[in-house]
Amino acid sequence: MRKQKNVLVFYNHLSSFIKKDLQILSEEFNVKSHDFLPKKKWQTPFSFSAQKLFLLRYIWSADLIVVQFAGYHSFLPALWAKVFGKPCLIISGGTDAHYFPKIGYGNWQKKFLSWFTKASFQWCSHIAPKHKSLMQCDYNYDKQEPAQQGIYARLPQLKVPFTEITNGYDTVKWHCTKTKKKNTFITVSGAWEYSFQQQLKGIDLILEVASMFPDCEFIILGVDNQSRIQTQSAKVKILHAVKNEELIDIFSECEFYLQLSMAEGFPNSLCEAMLCECIPIGSNVFSIPEIIGDSGFVLQNRNVDELRRLIQQALNADKNVLKKKAQLRIAENYTLEKRKEKLLSLCRNL
Repeated sequence: MRKQKNVLVFYNHLSSFIKKDLQILSEEFNVKSHDFLPKKKWQTPFSFSAQKLFLLRYIWSADLIVVQFAGYHSFLPALWAKVFGKPCLIISGGTDAHYFPKIGYGNWQKKFLSWFTKASFQWCSHIAPKHKSLMQCDYNYDKQEPAQQGIYARLPQLKVPFTEITNGYDTVKWHCTKTKKKNTFITVSGAWEYSFQQQLKGIDLILEVASMFPDCEFIILGVDNQSRIQTQSAKVKILHAVKNEELIDIFSECEFYLQLSMAEGFPNSLCEAMLCECIPIGSNVFSIPEIIGDSGFVLQNRNVDELRRLIQQALNADKNVLKKKAQLRIAENYTLEKRKEKLLSLCRNL
C-alpha cells in the first residue's frame, strides 16, 4: 500500500525510544528525519543552518511535523509549521517540562533555552507528553524545589491541547533470564557529564544508604568514568554502560530496581527492569508512582532515613509476589503496541 502522507521528524539525540517512534511512524507515513546535535555549543548556529536547509527542502510537501522534546531544535520546525499552516506535534519527554533551579536542571531554568522552549510550545498544534504530569503536577519530593511543575506551571495561559501517550515496551524482549541474587539493588544512570546528575538521579542517596545495609549489594550502572563517583562502601559496584542484551541479564539477576530521581518523564530503565522482575523502589515524582502501582515501594520525600526504612520494608516483603506484580504491571499497561496505536491515531487526526 502506497504511503500517502509525509511526516518530518526532528530530534536532538537518536535515543532508543526515538528510534522506536521513527519505526512506528514509518509503518504508515513517508518519514524524513533530521538530527539537531551540535557537538560543541559554538556549533549551534551551524545546526540551525542545517535544519533550515532541511526545512526549505521538505516543508512544502509535509503533512505533519513531529518534534521529539522541545528546546532549541524545536524552534524552527514549530515556527515554520505556524507560518506555512502545517500541524506540529511536540512529544514532551521530561527536561522540557522540568524546572529545578536548586540543582540547575531543566529547560525552564536556563534563560535562552526557556525562551526557545516557550515559543515552541506556543506555536505547535498539539503536545503529546509521555505522562500527564509533564503538563502540570504538584511537587513535594524535594521541598527546596518549586512546588508546581510541568508545562502549564511555566505557561499558565497556554491553550495548546495535549494527549498523553506513555512509553511502550517489548514484553517479549524484556523478560527475566536469570535466578535472582539475594538482596541486590540496581539503578541505571547516564549523562555523567552534567554536574547535577548524582542528585537528579538520586545516586547520592544510594551511596549514603548503602553503608546501612552491609548484607546488600548496590549496583550503579552506566557510569562512563568510575572517578565520577566516590564511595567507601565495598557493597557499591560501579559499572559502565552495556548493550541491551547484557542489560537484560543484569536486571534479571537483581531483586530490586532503584529509581530515586528528583524528576523524570517516563523512565525506560525502571519499566524494563520491572519486566525483568525487579521489584521497584521509586521516588514520589511525576510518572513514577503510577508506574509502580502496588508492585513496589514509593519514597515520599527525598530523605535518607526514610529511604532506609523503605528498603528495610522491601527486604521483609514477599518478593515472589511483588516481582510478578512488577512484571505484569508493565506488560498489561505499557506495551509497545499501545503506544503505536495511540501515536498513529493522533498523527492521523492531526
